[in-house]
Amino acid sequence: MVAFHRLVFMTPSLAGRLLRYMLEDEEALAAALDPGVRGRLQAAQVIAVHRVLARTNWQKIADGRTARDVHPEAVADADQAFAPLRHAAGNP
Repeated sequence: MVAFHRLVFMTPSLAGRLLRYMLEDEEALAAALDPGVRGRLQAAQVIAVHRVLARTNWQKIADGRTARDVHPEAVADADQAFAPLRHAAGNP
């Protein structure tokens, strides 16, 4: 997994395609959430949080930790990161 991520993020054409996939995901999520700017803003926030959490977890594993060791921190980080988004969307 670490080698795959390095390959993707260090190869400009693959990194560019990954960005394209992320933008398509954002557009699809926005369409499902709300047809206006509110949906686009919410989708952008969700995608950004996902990207930061994924990169953080990847870096910890690339630094030599196991997924099992990282898991409790990843769950806590996700809870912390998504809490404001849940609140903004009107969910407790």
